[in-house]
Amino acid sequence: MKTKLKNGFKKVRKWIKKHKVLTVFLILAAVVIGIYFRLQRAGQEMAEALSQMAFETGEVSYRDITSTVNATGYVRSDNSRSLTTTLMNLEVTGVNVEVGDKVSVGQALVSFDTEDIEENLADARESLNVSQAQSGLTVKGAERNLADAVGSRDYQITGAMKDLDYSKTTYEDAVADYHDTVKELEEKRKEEEDRKRDRDDREKDMDRAKDRLEKAWKEQSGSGLSPDLLDQINEGTVSGNEILENIAGAFDTGAVTAAQAEYQTASADYSAAAADYEKAKAEREALESSVDAKKTAMDANYRTYDRAADTFNNTVRMQNSAVAGSQDSLTNSRLSATIGSQAQENQVETYEKQLEKGILTSPINGTVTAVNVKEGDTYGGGVIVTIQDCEDFIVEAEIDEYDISDIKEGMKVLFKTDATREEQLEGEVTFVSPVPTSAAASSSAMGSGSATSLTTGGGKATYQIKVAIRTATDRLRLGMTAKMNIVLNEVEHVLTVPYDAVQTDENGDTVVYVLEQTMDAEGKTTQEQRPVAVTVGTEGDYYVEVSGDGLEEGMKVAIPKEEAVDLMELMMTP
Repeated sequence: MKTKLKNGFKKVRKWIKKHKVLTVFLILAAVVIGIYFRLQRAGQEMAEALSQMAFETGEVSYRDITSTVNATGYVRSDNSRSLTTTLMNLEVTGVNVEVGDKVSVGQALVSFDTEDIEENLADARESLNVSQAQSGLTVKGAERNLADAVGSRDYQITGAMKDLDYSKTTYEDAVADYHDTVKELEEKRKEEEDRKRDRDDREKDMDRAKDRLEKAWKEQSGSGLSPDLLDQINEGTVSGNEILENIAGAFDTGAVTAAQAEYQTASADYSAAAADYEKAKAEREALESSVDAKKTAMDANYRTYDRAADTFNNTVRMQNSAVAGSQDSLTNSRLSATIGSQAQENQVETYEKQLEKGILTSPINGTVTAVNVKEGDTYGGGVIVTIQDCEDFIVEAEIDEYDISDIKEGMKVLFKTDATREEQLEGEVTFVSPVPTSAAASSSAMGSGSATSLTTGGGKATYQIKVAIRTATDRLRLGMTAKMNIVLNEVEHVLTVPYDAVQTDENGDTVVYVLEQTMDAEGKTTQEQRPVAVTVGTEGDYYVEVSGDGLEEGMKVAIPKEEAVDLMELMMTP
């Protein structure tokens, strides 16, 4: 065994001597590889250390979240009036209030000298009465004319209507009579045709009976009967007894007698049928004449009815036109009366309104905050008295354009003032301006109590909101500053994570990285981050509502540290 080892070492030494350069290269390569693996391990350890330094931890937990917009507002009066009057150059005869006085609706505040207005009002009323009396007479005359026109119209139209009704009835009767006669004529024509066919049938029967009679005589022609007797028999001018006497014993008369009887019967039937036909024909001819006459009468009655209808329509048109003319005359009279006295009525109304304004009264309940006139002054314009409701306040604020779209009427507002200390008051958004106001205009308005005006300012736009105060308190005063939280949304008992724990992965999905402890094959414990896709809900000041499959209360989530991330990026930058 030892011998084999020695022999092996000898071979190695010989190979090394023979390959010195290659041997040196292999040794250097082994050293480099060893250094590489030690540096790689050191890098992994440093990366793990930096990974632990790169984030803080948060926890998935149930919380109530309130999303708010913060703003600074000012306490204002919800009802403020700056009182003026249109009366000019009148002497102030009395000032009944001072700053700080509480006043009620309708209470007299300031009075003016109105003696000249009272005199002008009396003159205007007298002029108005005269004008109205004159106009009244004109209108009454037009009303009488209209009444007469209406009476005449009704009388004329009634008469024309009677004529129209009579001619219509006459025409309708003629139409009915004509159609009845036409119907009767049709029936008579049918009857005539039936009679004619019956007559023709009877004539044929008679001709056949005659032929049989002649045949019977001819069969007995050898009996010695004379032709004259045969003619007399055929003509029926000889009686049966005479025939029998002349031919008694000459031949058998039975067949001739029967034929003669048949012929005589057929001849009588024919004569009767012919008479009926002639009668029906005569009646039909008479009805045809009657139909022609009744059609002529019907046409004449129609023309009479048509003329009556034209007369009625013309009467209605003319009479209505006359009434309309009278109505127009009445309307013109009334308009003239109205226009004629309008100037006087306007003047009276003007003086009455001026007289009413001779005493300035309060339109609201409130407190006098400014009095700008004194007794003996001559008023030339401007605010006379300012009244504000100091018991019903609101809070006004200017909201940045970034937040204004999220604020809606009806939202809850929580606010504090220095005067109310730590007490949190509650309010409700009652107005959101659709147009912007400049920061300068709003600041000045909050301090002075005047309405803000629409302007354009540099920088970001702001929008005014108004908040009604729902918490009762007696510590608020005009102009106080209010720190406000406008509640956009409130949710209760929802899963939340710290706001910075919500991240975006390389696919652009919203995730949180859940921390999990794992153990490798060597038994070493490491902490890994598992991404969980989430949907973000209500956002608070620090926490945000999240939901997602596999997300449970108590899980730890990673919150990246900006400084650690920057260090890792710096080290990885070549």
